[in-house]
Amino acid sequence: MWFMQDGATPHHTNEVFDLLEEHFNEWIVALGYPKSKNMGINWPPYSPDLNPCDSFLWGYIKDKVYAGNPQSIEELKTAVQTVIESIETSTLQRVM
Repeated sequence: MWFMQDGATPHHTNEVFDLLEEHFNEWIVALGYPKSKNMGINWPPYSPDLNPCDSFLWGYIKDKVYAGNPQSIEELKTAVQTVIESIETSTLQRVM
């Protein structure tokens, strides 16, 4: 199993990388991974094939959820759950 970290700026600290190493050893793919660590793999920027959830699934879910224009947190939670439960297995297989 590989841990894939996003490119958020707060995730580029030595403390974060140390924690990741503690839990995932060298099985890390991360944008900006320090070369001095001699572990993990630096995530090539703009590589949608590395994380289909970031490249397709979250946008797909967001579009479906907000199409219903939820007006409260409860409506939003319900919409998210409904959309996720309605995703066909075949769609997930094509994404992967």
